[in-house]
Amino acid sequence: MKTIKYLFFVALGSFLMAADCSNKDSEFYNDVYLSVPELIAVETRNVYFVDDVIYLNSDNFSRYLDEPNQPNPLDVFKTTGGTTSFSFTYMLEKKVGTDLWELVSLGSNLLKERGNAQETDLYVEATCIYNDNTEAYEFRNGLRLAQAGEYRINFGYNSASTTGVDLRSNSFNNNLFVNINSSVPSLD
Repeated sequence: MKTIKYLFFVALGSFLMAADCSNKDSEFYNDVYLSVPELIAVETRNVYFVDDVIYLNSDNFSRYLDEPNQPNPLDVFKTTGGTTSFSFTYMLEKKVGTDLWELVSLGSNLLKERGNAQETDLYVEATCIYNDNTEAYEFRNGLRLAQAGEYRINFGYNSASTTGVDLRSNSFNNNLFVNINSSVPSLD
């Protein structure tokens, strides 16, 4: 009789575990992925001089994002349970030789206007902050070019993309994390 009880509980446990299993990563990891072009822009000019500033901004990052083949925009604020920020990383690099680029430490040359930015040893962690009045995630920071040379902005530290930037919602509790791959037209 004891054996039958054990077999019953093993069978019941197996059945309950199987009923709760899913092959969808989004249900296990709580992540969703989408592509939305041009959420981050690089304000460019034809010519720069020493002490000029290159700005990055999120002027097109509304909480309502158009999705292909969907009649209504996706409300990422609501979808993420009210996340107040999205983060991405970038780095400024200076050409030091043929096909050789070196990371530029920004220090006081990282100019913060809107949103947030924190420099680490490897990259800048940038944060677009939600504004209730504009219903947009806002960011605008500048990078002062302290020396003459050829520079590039690289969004590839946490991404394999060479034509865009990866943004991730800073969701909390059990809310969805929204990961957005956003092309940046001025990247070359």
